[in-house]
Amino acid sequence: MRTLLRWEGHFTPADKAASDYVLLPFEVPPGIARLEVRYAFEGQGRPDSPNVIDLGLFDPRGADFLRAEGFRGWSGSARREAILTPRSATPGYLPGPIFPGRWHVILGLYRIAPQGCACRVIVQASEEEGELPHPPPPHGEGSIPPAVPAGNGEARWLRGDLQSHSHHSDAPGSLEDLIEAARRRGLDFLAVTEHNTVSHLPYLQAWSGPDLLLIPGEEVTTYYGHMNAWGISRWLDFRCRTAEQLRAVIDAAHAMGALVSINHPKTDGPPWEYPPDLPVDAVEAWQGPWPLRNRESLAFWDRLLRAGRRVTAVGGSDKHQDRPGEGTPFYQVGHPTTWVYAEARTTPAILSAIRSGQVVITADVDAPWLELTAERGDRVWMVGDEVPPGPIRIRCVVWEGEGLHLRLLTRLGELALIPVDRSPFEWAVELDLGAHGYIRAELRGMRHFADETPDDLPMVAMTNPIWGP
Repeated sequence: MRTLLRWEGHFTPADKAASDYVLLPFEVPPGIARLEVRYAFEGQGRPDSPNVIDLGLFDPRGADFLRAEGFRGWSGSARREAILTPRSATPGYLPGPIFPGRWHVILGLYRIAPQGCACRVIVQASEEEGELPHPPPPHGEGSIPPAVPAGNGEARWLRGDLQSHSHHSDAPGSLEDLIEAARRRGLDFLAVTEHNTVSHLPYLQAWSGPDLLLIPGEEVTTYYGHMNAWGISRWLDFRCRTAEQLRAVIDAAHAMGALVSINHPKTDGPPWEYPPDLPVDAVEAWQGPWPLRNRESLAFWDRLLRAGRRVTAVGGSDKHQDRPGEGTPFYQVGHPTTWVYAEARTTPAILSAIRSGQVVITADVDAPWLELTAERGDRVWMVGDEVPPGPIRIRCVVWEGEGLHLRLLTRLGELALIPVDRSPFEWAVELDLGAHGYIRAELRGMRHFADETPDDLPMVAMTNPIWGP
């Protein structure tokens, strides 16, 4: 092995204030078949460390913002080393030619202690490919699976999860473990949204099947908020400090037909520090088990609705897959479950349903179910639809919800809170949605204390709105 870069430095909060990212250039000579990048910093690997420095890599094709054709991988602070060869790479990194020319190690200054942080980087190379760091992406099996009708050629509700992670970013479990867990849970679709990388995409394309659609995604993980992108075909840049930079990334996602969602806008989410008026398609109003501050995310989405934004609420487990035999049954992929009303089990059909707001979220794959419709004569509108002017009959049906509370909300606030005493339980009211703006429904848990407000009760299921004219 020959050494191409040996760098040592000391970062201060002033460095972080000047730029979140530092590029370290190094030259790769012709004929190299293996690159090994290692780094270390003060407090590395300690959960309580005041320092967090992330790691990534660009090849000579470029590292400019939004035009970084040379992106070769990102591992955040989850790994101490990355290995690239023509046929294989450490998860999070992209295999392929080791081009001669100027490469860059990228260091992300996520958190730097007041006294600063020492850091060192070493890059070594070999003309021999050597032992492969990870099984290569499957070849010859990568065709897009045929469209699978949702049911008898007609639209129906499909259940899935819109945020998940494997060892291609910072989860201990493998991508195979994650996919197997989704199949055991009976999901129809799973978005795999690795942090700031697309190394998982070739595997998804090969392993998607008629029983489980794997949606290609990336969690654009900035230092000021996280954003999912679903239906991507290439890497999206994450190096966004300003709203203008993030807007450019959103535009790039939309240009390739993808949808984007603000993720977990709540304390320790981490919170969303960008303006709320960016042109996102959805908000992750429910991430993981409900008690994990999800009322803050719900309130964030509700404020957008009241301001007139038609943005879809979605759920995501944000499950970082465990190794086999580890983890807890109380937090798995599909906690919560996002249901979409789609005509086929394909990525375009599911994205279309999300874009239209035809989405319901439940606490689990087999949790009590909630249906909200609007009716006039023989016409029926569902969540995501806009009704015509004039009074309309709002109908809500709950299955398996005895002892829970049905809650109806509009732009004007809470419309009704009704105890559910049987299954199925039906409630209806005549309403003019022109005055109320929209109506949405929640199924809340049991009340154990007299002073509990509806917001204090755990969420069991929730719908997106039916919109007024």
